[in-house]
Amino acid sequence: MEWGFIIAWAIKILALFVIILTGVAYYTLAERKFAGFIQDRPGPNRAGPFGLFQPLADGIKFISKEEIFPKNVSKGMYILAPTISMTCAIMAWAVMPFGGTIPAPAWLTQLTGVSVIDLQVANPDSGVLYMLAVSSLAVYGIMIAGWASNNKYSLLGGIRSTAQMISYELPMGLSIIVVVIMSGSLRLTEISDAQKDVWNFFTPPGFVAFFIYVTAMFAETNRLPFDLAEAESELVVGFHTEYGAFKFALFFLAEYMNMVTMSCLTTILFFGGYNVPFGIGKGTDWAVWIGLLFFIGKVLFFAFLFIWVRWTLPRFRYDQLMRLGWKKMIPWGLFAVMFASIYTVYWKESWVKLFL
Repeated sequence: MEWGFIIAWAIKILALFVIILTGVAYYTLAERKFAGFIQDRPGPNRAGPFGLFQPLADGIKFISKEEIFPKNVSKGMYILAPTISMTCAIMAWAVMPFGGTIPAPAWLTQLTGVSVIDLQVANPDSGVLYMLAVSSLAVYGIMIAGWASNNKYSLLGGIRSTAQMISYELPMGLSIIVVVIMSGSLRLTEISDAQKDVWNFFTPPGFVAFFIYVTAMFAETNRLPFDLAEAESELVVGFHTEYGAFKFALFFLAEYMNMVTMSCLTTILFFGGYNVPFGIGKGTDWAVWIGLLFFIGKVLFFAFLFIWVRWTLPRFRYDQLMRLGWKKMIPWGLFAVMFASIYTVYWKESWVKLFL
């Protein structure tokens, strides 16, 4: 049985890995298609019907291109940087809860003896802390890439990105503390289950924390209007100026994977995760699948929000970026934490009754 559990666990990880990579590949296509729509052009439409094979064509191109190492780079660190970024992006998915438990297929039960599958790889007591730790480590990939490239544009991009990510981790952490206070747990599944009656977004402190979190989310992923680390008009493409072929593909995939990860985390922290509103499907055999579909729908909305904002808003100046983070968002984050403490002690029960 022990070996059967390990095999089932390995199959689940492999399936999740394939689904994530496929989803991220088509997320890049969705962004290019939507950018084309905004700019009144068709977008990718040559590889396959409606351009549906474009991600596959891009993948083949990245893998088959010649690996070039600039003359003056620090080669070991230069290779290590995209590896760190991609590893941290993948590690974050280990604790992501997509739903409850589903019956295992007959062939899997026969092979491993496992009768149910938990739609989550791991469920540690400190899931929120794990997510914060992994997202904090991602900055090392960018910082090392900027330094190891031995290029002034790359170095400036790496420094900008490091300062930006460290600055915006503080308000993001404060907004997550608000959710932890209201839920009373660091476990992601318990945070999701605590929102069965009312989503955190519809509570007064959760509403404030949500906007702090979303702003920090854009800054943490280096997306417009906070993409100062990759400002093409100033820094070519910033920290990955000297990267090409498969090494660049790792940075590219890591960025889009982080965007989907943040979309999932937003759904879990503020919009009930896999909980379905109005009790739809409750008590039926399809309840878990309905919950999974609602989870995917919420994630797709926030993933679309990244695309929408990128092709709608202009880029901030760097001094505006820092002023917003340190002088506006951190004070608001501290206020939200204090507000959440008072709300949880005195008002939470009466507020939830309004929604029941």
